Amino acid sequence: MRLMILLMVGLAAPALASPGERTRDDPRGLIPGAQPNTAGACVPGAAPLTLAEAVSVALCRHPRTAAAWAAAQAAAAQSGTARGALLPQVDAQIGPTLNRSQSFRGTGFVDGNGQFIGGGASTTTNTTTAVQLGLSWLILDGGARAGRIAAADANAEALSAQFVDETQAVVLEVVQAWNLLVANRAIEAANLANLEFARLSRDLAAGRASVGVATGADRLQGETQAAQAELTLTQTRGNVATAAARLAVAMGLPPATALALAPLPPLERPVVGGGADALIAEAERLRPDLRAQRAQVRVAEANERVARSAGRPSLALQATNGLSALDTSIDRNLSSVGLAVSIPLFSGWNTRYSIAQARAQRAQQAAVLEQVRQAAGLAVYQQYVSLENAVASLVPARALVASADESAALAQGRYRAGVGTFVELLNAQSALATARQQLVQAEFNVRTAQAELARAVGDMDGFQEDGFRGDER
Repeated sequence: MRLMILLMVGLAAPALASPGERTRDDPRGLIPGAQPNTAGACVPGAAPLTLAEAVSVALCRHPRTAAAWAAAQAAAAQSGTARGALLPQVDAQIGPTLNRSQSFRGTGFVDGNGQFIGGGASTTTNTTTAVQLGLSWLILDGGARAGRIAAADANAEALSAQFVDETQAVVLEVVQAWNLLVANRAIEAANLANLEFARLSRDLAAGRASVGVATGADRLQGETQAAQAELTLTQTRGNVATAAARLAVAMGLPPATALALAPLPPLERPVVGGGADALIAEAERLRPDLRAQRAQVRVAEANERVARSAGRPSLALQATNGLSALDTSIDRNLSSVGLAVSIPLFSGWNTRYSIAQARAQRAQQAAVLEQVRQAAGLAVYQQYVSLENAVASLVPARALVASADESAALAQGRYRAGVGTFVELLNAQSALATARQQLVQAEFNVRTAQAELARAVGDMDGFQEDGFRGDER
C-alpha cells in the first residue's frame, strides 16, 4: 500500500508542477478566468456617450459575448479532462461488506422444499472488507490519449476564436445602431429646417394673397407643403425613438433607456492602405472565423489519429490492496498487481469504418475551411467596393446640398419680389429637402461601410470613431 501511494504521488508531481494559475476547480490552470473586454463601465455615465464607451458597455453586458466566453471556458475544461487520462486512476472503497459462508458435515439430503434432512454440523464464517484501494494506469494506448488531448486543445482554440468573432459581431452591431441613430437625428434636424422653410414660404404666400398679388392657390399649396413637412418630421421622430431603442438593446440595456450621444468627429475621406488585395491578405490572417475553422480541421485530424489507435495494442497497470476482517478480527491484507496487454483481433471491421469516417470528416472540414476562406475574400472585396462607392458619393452629395440651398433661397427671394412663381419656390424647396436627405444617407453609408469593412477584415480594433484605418491606422 505504501508503494502504491508513493507511486501515485510521484506520477502526480509533474502535473502539479505545471505552470499557470491554478484553482481548486482548475488544478492545471487551463481554464481562462474573467471575460476580457469587460474592464470598462458596464453602465453608461451621465456625460454624453461616445462610441467607444457604448462598445465598452455592450461588451460588458451583451449576452452573446457572455455565452461565447462560457463555451470557451467549457472547452478549456474539456482539455483538462482529456489530460486526466495520462495519470493513474485511484479508487478507494470503504466497507463494511459482509460475506457469509456455511458448510455442513455428516450425511443427509435436501428435500423438495430446500431443507437439509439428516445429521451433521454447520460452520458460519463472517468476513468483512474494511478498506480496499485500487489503482489503474493505462501506460500505452497506441496514441489515443494524445489524439484526444490534441482534439480537445484544438476545439478550445476554435471556441476561443468564436468568442472573438462574437465580440466583433457585437461591436459591429453597436456601430451600426449608433450610425443609424445619428443618421435619424441628422434627418430630424434636416426635416426641422425643411419645416421652417415651408412655413416661411406658406406665410409669404398668405401675405401676398392677402394684398391681392398672389392667388389663393399659392396660399393653399403653401399650407399643404407645410403640413407635409410637419408630418415628415413627426415620422422621423418616431424613427429616432426606434433607432435609440435599437442602440440601447445592442448595448445590453432596456430599450427605453435614454441615451445622450457625444458628437462624432467630422467625416473625412477614409484612409485604407494597400487596396483590396492587401485587405484580403489581412483577413486571411486576422479573421476569427478562419482561425476557428482551421482549429476544426486540426480537431478532425486528431480524431482520425484516435480512430487509428483503436486497432493497436494497449498496456495497463492494475493494482489493488484491501484490509479484511474474519469474525471481526483484522487478519488479512490482500494485494494484487499486474500488467494487462490488450490486443485487438477482430471488431467486425468497426475500426476500419471508424477510420474511414474520421478521414471523411477531416476532408469535410478542410473543404469547409476553403469555403470560409473564399467567402471571407468575397466579403472583404464587396465591402471595399461599397466603401469606395460611398466615399465617391460624398462630394456630389455635399455639392448638391450647397446648390439646392442657394437655389431655394433665390426662388424664395424671386417670389417675394414678385418675379418668380410659387411653383418654382415649391420645386426648389422640394429639391433642397431631397438633397439634405441624400447627404445624410451618404454620410451614413460611409460610416457604416467603414465598420463593415473592418468586420470583414476581422480587425474591429482598427475601427475608430473617425473610421477604419486598415494597415495605416
